Amino acid sequence: MTTATLNEELSVATPMTAAARKLGARDVQCAPVIDGQTLPLCVTPLNPALRSDPAVFAAWYQARLAVIDELLDEFGAVLWRGFAVPDTADFGRLGALYPPHAHGYTAGAAPRNAIAGQVYESTRMPAPFKIGLHQEKAYMASFPRLLAFYCKKVAEAGGETPLCDMRALTRRLASSVQMRFAKHGVMYRRNFAAPDVRVPDTAHPANTPFAEYHRPWHEAFDTTDRTAVETLCRERALSYEWLADGSVTVSHVGPALLAHPRTGDVVWFNQASAQHPNQRSMGELSFRYLERVFRERASFPYEIRLGNGEPISLADLDPVYDALDAETRTFGWQAGDFLIIDNMLVAHGRNPFTGSRDIQVMLLD
Repeated sequence: MTTATLNEELSVATPMTAAARKLGARDVQCAPVIDGQTLPLCVTPLNPALRSDPAVFAAWYQARLAVIDELLDEFGAVLWRGFAVPDTADFGRLGALYPPHAHGYTAGAAPRNAIAGQVYESTRMPAPFKIGLHQEKAYMASFPRLLAFYCKKVAEAGGETPLCDMRALTRRLASSVQMRFAKHGVMYRRNFAAPDVRVPDTAHPANTPFAEYHRPWHEAFDTTDRTAVETLCRERALSYEWLADGSVTVSHVGPALLAHPRTGDVVWFNQASAQHPNQRSMGELSFRYLERVFRERASFPYEIRLGNGEPISLADLDPVYDALDAETRTFGWQAGDFLIIDNMLVAHGRNPFTGSRDIQVMLLD
């Protein structure tokens, strides 16, 4: 092999090799966590100190924040596996290297509690419930730039966090679909139940997820004061309407596609497919049960329309579900895993699971 040939081969490094070089090839290696796929980029330590000392890893990570942002631009998600992240405090230390999301999780759709500082539990929906792929808080005017996940305990079975490359998904969508949604945007109408009013678990034992599906407003806004709720809504560009049953419906019209501020890529960015109640998003049995339980109530927990008020049908969203199915990538968690994703470039979800599971999350800007 000539020197010229060797130099040419080295200059055409694989994405994984190039990523390791950027981070420091003596310290880490990069390889697919899913055979033949680069989502997520998986980084593992070669330097023993990165594997054993949380302070060393945090300092090493901090020194490479700009490089990690470049890798997120390229890959969308980076999985740090085998590094020294033994507990929630060490996860929080890594998250503290980034600005916290300005609005936290106030008025967020999913039930979740804070664990410590900026660390939240992952969505508190019962194990049998599959959480569809979505970009965090795409239904609000302000959303986090990044999401960080930490696996403290792996489920006995299932419980993966599937990922979807939204650039690839956008390329799959016909221009007619993109243009229709882009023209009008997406209207999100979310109803929060009156305090302590939930669909009872005992109403249908096979559908216990619905005990958490309709979130009460005192939990979502962390207050029992209606005036405070109204102030928080105005601060977040949410319209609101109090209903006779004591619930409140908030609404917002957001874009269907957005240009990424760093890469310039225009990507599908909304939660129409995740929040639209239908057989495909939640399964036939759950959807029929939802219809029966909420038929006589003042409002469904979620209602999705085009920004001009025009209804969105399941047929309208079928191309999106098809693209999500085609581009979903799933890997198994390992205890101590630290995953960071770009919230615009990569959607995430949760598979059903058995046993106990502890995946923690931070919303970062």
